[in-house]
Amino acid sequence: MYSHEGRMERYRIIYTWIILEGIAPNVGIKSYTSTRQGHLCQVPQIKHCTSGKIRTIREGSLHIKGPQLFNSLPVNIRGQTGCSMTSLKHRLDQYLENIPDKRKISGYTTETDTNSITSMRSSRES
Repeated sequence: MYSHEGRMERYRIIYTWIILEGIAPNVGIKSYTSTRQGHLCQVPQIKHCTSGKIRTIREGSLHIKGPQLFNSLPVNIRGQTGCSMTSLKHRLDQYLENIPDKRKISGYTTETDTNSITSMRSSRES
């Protein structure tokens, strides 16, 4: 079982894929295909003049977080189109099994302040 943050991020990835497949209405997520990197989402920029509280809320929205998480996946998962949702979930779960999902325990510190898939993946690759 994944941590709460891990479950929410898995849901965001799946929902972003559903939007890109045209199964659910698009909330403004734009995608493109790169010959080198495969299928990617465009991550909208947040204006620097935005106040801290609004910026934090916006950074956590599906419109921003979904593309960031989707882009952090390997090409073979991002490139799945025209397949069943079960197939996507199976591949995604196989990938997530190899990403550390450290549950937060009070008084215990980890290498990162977050349990996000994106930060765990980048710390593993360095």
